[in-house]
Amino acid sequence: MDYTAMISRLGEEALSQRLRRQVEHAAELVHQGEGILRLEEYVDIDALAAWVVKASGLYRIGYRNFMDLRLERNEIRLKGLPGGLDGFRILQLSDLHLDLEPALTPVVLERIASVEYDLAVMTGDYRNSTRQDYRPSMEETTRVIAALRQPVYGILGNHDFLEKAPLLEAAGMRLLLNESALLPAGGAGLFLAGIDDPHFYRTHDIARATRGRPAGAVSLLLSHSPETYRQVEEAGYDLMFAGHTHGGQICLPGGIPIIRNGKCPARLRSGPWKYGRLQGYTSRGTGSTGVPIRLFCPPEITLHTLRPAG
Repeated sequence: MDYTAMISRLGEEALSQRLRRQVEHAAELVHQGEGILRLEEYVDIDALAAWVVKASGLYRIGYRNFMDLRLERNEIRLKGLPGGLDGFRILQLSDLHLDLEPALTPVVLERIASVEYDLAVMTGDYRNSTRQDYRPSMEETTRVIAALRQPVYGILGNHDFLEKAPLLEAAGMRLLLNESALLPAGGAGLFLAGIDDPHFYRTHDIARATRGRPAGAVSLLLSHSPETYRQVEEAGYDLMFAGHTHGGQICLPGGIPIIRNGKCPARLRSGPWKYGRLQGYTSRGTGSTGVPIRLFCPPEITLHTLRPAG
């Protein structure tokens, strides 16, 4: 890992903070949970959740739902969209967590094989455990990246150590670490920016990622969590794709989450949303975290299609 090169990409202050938080987290000096009780400091939350679901008799149903990966189609209407971007398709995968249940990998590969798209993006969290060896998750994730049609761009999430970056990029993903790229999409150009994790590491730098954005360009920002929605709208972006929340993963009928992950309004935690001039989408996640189950909250891969506003 070339940390010196990361200074010019992530930013010196963000790099220092991320590495410090990684060490503290690995040493169990800091935890990723939220809330007043912070139960994860005292008990194994994943084991507790698995026990509760199995005791309720819902584990088999939840596991079947976990493997039932849906393709969601999201049409985005943008004012002033250049003709060259009309019909441009972006495939989004988020929160794979493939070390949780490697049997999900063939399902993901099967689902993406039949989808036509012009750009693939991955919005973070490639492993389940945040402290154990990340190499098993990378073995599965790189299989997915290899199956995607280029170009493939991605960002890191709160479950991801920075040391994954060389592995992901060697597999064919271009990571955006508070960085951007101008894609010659449809002959019109699409400004694509990505920020580092704003949830746990808090090393996102939207201003740094926005450097060099052409005036009037259609712009899309990848943020692992939708928590950055205000800053992204203030920065003048047209679109933002996020994940992290899993839509709740284990929900009550009607998709009402039992646990709300992410400091943002409820309407921003799943599916399409708007805030001011910004249009956003928060994926329910392609994989799951903690336990391989889903209740009233199916996993997804998402196909976004750009269209001009009428």
